[in-house]
Amino acid sequence: MRHVVGFFVGLLLAPVVVLGIGWAQPRLAALNGAGGTFADTAGAVTVAGLGAVALVVAVTLVGPRLTPMLPGIAGLSLMAASAVAVLRPGLADRVPSWAPGQEGAVQLLGLGVYLPLAVLMVAPMLVPSRWVREEQGGVSPDEYFDGLYDEDYEDGEAPRSRRRHEA
Repeated sequence: MRHVVGFFVGLLLAPVVVLGIGWAQPRLAALNGAGGTFADTAGAVTVAGLGAVALVVAVTLVGPRLTPMLPGIAGLSLMAASAVAVLRPGLADRVPSWAPGQEGAVQLLGLGVYLPLAVLMVAPMLVPSRWVREEQGGVSPDEYFDGLYDEDYEDGEAPRSRRRHEA
């Protein structure tokens, strides 16, 4: 079930990454053109937005309990979107403009900026240990406490190690 959920969340993660970085692109270009820095308010908001996108991607990549489908499907979606933007650039003109970062996202898709990130996101799918959930085995609390004390100690006598030191 976790792989199915990871599949659908991965499909949602790809547009979030594309639109998040696409939203920041014109702001960074305007900041650079105006001679601004990251210290002013517009620069700090842009960096905070990019940091939020980076944090979401990092959590999906390194979360040991998450399925590798989540970042893998998002990475494959980014690869597919980049390939479509390069091979059929006219398709991007047909998409209605409804998102605030769409212009920057389409521009960056055509440049192939998302491809290194997409390869990084697909990499967890290639690690076999990420596909198997570790069992909740181990030692139960009763088994853990069984071997801690000697039976003599529970009866009120001193432990064997203490008896050796006293003699």
